[in-house]
Amino acid sequence: MVSAAIIQTTLSPYLKIDGVHPDFVLVLVIAWTILSDLEEGLAWALIGGLSLDFMSAAPFGIFTLSLVIVAIVANFSHGRIFGSSIVLPLGFTFPLSILFNAFALLILNLLGRPVIWADAFNEIFLPVAIFNTGVMVVIFPPLYYLYRRMHPQPLSF
Repeated sequence: MVSAAIIQTTLSPYLKIDGVHPDFVLVLVIAWTILSDLEEGLAWALIGGLSLDFMSAAPFGIFTLSLVIVAIVANFSHGRIFGSSIVLPLGFTFPLSILFNAFALLILNLLGRPVIWADAFNEIFLPVAIFNTGVMVVIFPPLYYLYRRMHPQPLSF
């Protein structure tokens, strides 16, 4: 997660499309929480969030708190529908990306920073959510493979 945060913060100027960049840490937290459980998802959210907070100029804790909220919401899907299908992570990435960015901006707004919500929705929330959903297509299959290697399923007869 620390590596993902470093990649996200250092490579984002080079990965921008129309001024937005993917949230690698967020996508990893969503994917791992869906694959695993709340405990592991929260661990990834805390490590990734603290890493982003240390590398950001934003008030400390915004990314950690936002990622923890996302992990809790993503956990509602754990082990439910579609099993190992990529449909669930793709379906959750779009709204959870909006939740993550909206929650971070809400905290900034509560701390006295002005936010123009309509512009934020059109220029940040939607494009980033689309970008993150595309990143999930690439990230989920290797994470699924890694999870299955770490948690082999017993054979049943």
